[in-house]
Amino acid sequence: MAVGTSIYLTWITGAIVISIALMPFFKPDYAKIRISGFVDMFRRYWAHMIVVFSVYLWKDILDQLDRILMANTQLDMTPYVYAIEGDIVLWIQQSLTNSILSVGLTHFYVMGFMAVTFSSFIYPIFFDDRYMADRVSLSMFWVYILAIPFYLFFNVRVTGNYIPGMETIAYDLTPEIHNWFIQIDPFTNGMPSLHIGLPFAIWLTMERWDSDERWLRYRRLLLLFITITAFTILYLGIHWISDIIGGIIVAVIAVEITSKTHKPIWQFADERLFSRRLARAIDNPKKWFSDSWILVKSIFKPLQEPSSSQTKAFIAVLLILTSSVLLWDATHQDFPIEGVNPTKSAGSEGWVVGVEEINEDIKIKLWNVSTQDEKLISGMNWNNPPSIELSNNSLVLFDNSHLDYFNLENVSSEIIEPIFSINEGMNLQQVSIGQNNNGDPFLVLVKNGTIEIIDVFTGQILITNEINNLTTVEASDSFIASASNTVNGPIINVSTLFNPSGFRSDIIIETFSNDLNDEYLESLFGIPVDYNNSTILDIEMDGNFLVALVDIGPLNRLILIDLLSGKQEIISNPLWPAESPSIDGNNIAFLQRPIPGNTPNFDPLEYNREVFLWDILGNNEWVQITHDGNNQYNPYMLSDGITWITIDEDGNSELVIYSLENTFEEYSSVVLQLAVVMLIPLLLVWSHQLAIEKRSKY
Repeated sequence: MAVGTSIYLTWITGAIVISIALMPFFKPDYAKIRISGFVDMFRRYWAHMIVVFSVYLWKDILDQLDRILMANTQLDMTPYVYAIEGDIVLWIQQSLTNSILSVGLTHFYVMGFMAVTFSSFIYPIFFDDRYMADRVSLSMFWVYILAIPFYLFFNVRVTGNYIPGMETIAYDLTPEIHNWFIQIDPFTNGMPSLHIGLPFAIWLTMERWDSDERWLRYRRLLLLFITITAFTILYLGIHWISDIIGGIIVAVIAVEITSKTHKPIWQFADERLFSRRLARAIDNPKKWFSDSWILVKSIFKPLQEPSSSQTKAFIAVLLILTSSVLLWDATHQDFPIEGVNPTKSAGSEGWVVGVEEINEDIKIKLWNVSTQDEKLISGMNWNNPPSIELSNNSLVLFDNSHLDYFNLENVSSEIIEPIFSINEGMNLQQVSIGQNNNGDPFLVLVKNGTIEIIDVFTGQILITNEINNLTTVEASDSFIASASNTVNGPIINVSTLFNPSGFRSDIIIETFSNDLNDEYLESLFGIPVDYNNSTILDIEMDGNFLVALVDIGPLNRLILIDLLSGKQEIISNPLWPAESPSIDGNNIAFLQRPIPGNTPNFDPLEYNREVFLWDILGNNEWVQITHDGNNQYNPYMLSDGITWITIDEDGNSELVIYSLENTFEEYSSVVLQLAVVMLIPLLLVWSHQLAIEKRSKY
């Protein structure tokens, strides 16, 4: 998380200062403000603090689960919300947009929420209002608990990332703010709005239990804050009107749960009781154990004659356990290929190739992803791990002086031999694989700025072409794309090889310039952004789409190009270094280093590479796939998944397969089926018990 960034420290410091400064205006009339009160509140209300601040411990975990679940299941409810609301929030933003309002409300959105959350909890415990502290802390806790299912299974995107023409003003106000938001917010947790739900729950709690009006002034402040916040989250392009309604409903339910739970919870968790229990345990351990055993038996005594309450609790536990299993399965789609520790890998269609160094020997293995069959690749005895090029059923292993070509179609032997080899002391820099109009493979070789096209069946050179300032080449089907540098910036030439009168296009890469981002990058890396002298380092192409990795100076960016329409868009975070793109169909896998912001002695290499996925036909947003804290390498799109190498802190590597098809495995389906079957008798028993209990009351 970007908790070390200066903007975050400014916001949280400002929130604390504002909360403390306003204490004299909103304190109960009887109370006095003493410095010692800040020390006493930690001693008197430490259990309350655990209850409230525990939500921050698992919020980041839930956000990561939400990102993974969104990537695996595509649970997106935004189209339904948009169908109901239309462009109401867009009208609000466009009618009132001005820079002063945008800057002011952005800081209010974050710092105001921090201040209200902090003060709403601190004021009751500082002024020792235990009656209100018991209820406020629980209401805050229940709001977060009730929001969890929505955030995991009812994903609603922020309005600025969904409605055409709408801007995410707060998220994009400055590069530093953008960097902070993008790491703490998955942008799919719109419903319910906690910026409304949390303060509304606090206001409703005080409205309900503030019988002597000691918190009247503070309640009025909360109402004003809720009103301004409702406008703010709509104007800034963050929430829908439905999110506000959802926040209010969640708050009402949370307060109702608080009314039923505050007494039993604080009878057990009251801080004053802990010291008494500890003293009794020390004074008379035998009696303490005896009393504890009686208490435990009293808890389980109702189970001897279960009522509807116990059956209802059992149903709730069953649903929670079943949901947990399904959630675990849906967020753990990747699995390692056992016993494989590669230094290089590649994947395409249903194949994965890995290069291993075992006792100074180079072993190259091939795996069928669907069957998990393993085969050994023979050929050249490589002194160093070779580069890999894999496309359809063609495999090429090469270094600067040797090339082996393999045909993987209908392979049956355990050891696969090369179809042909090239060994002539050449300076081979790059290899790509294409197909002619008949579906026969051909090779594109790059040697000292010269492109050679070779027929794999005859070994003949079909075409030789020298290109000035050539940087990279890519073949896909019968298309060939070559990138070169010009005085006006990098250019990509795309043409059909075997049809001279067919498709041909020269593409100049757009700058995607943003002065704020460029200035931020220069301050962060110490290198200016230079679009005219940028270089295309890599090209990946499939169908009508091409992905270019462009070095703009401080870092590399990924540009997606529609070859038919000519449309270009940046798909990597413009502030994070990107690398290793791979495309298959509508999916693009690539690496990024999530960098939080300005830090002393900044070194981008200190931040791990993470795997990201972009769906071309999706919601114009990438999804982070890995969150394990390890370094990732060589991501490749497969026909129904992604493969990459992950390296842990000890340098151990694993070849990982990530499935994009089966969200739930067989065991999850069995668990779900058992839960459904068990629910039938449980619901029958519960309804019968409830009817008998209701009848006995009349």
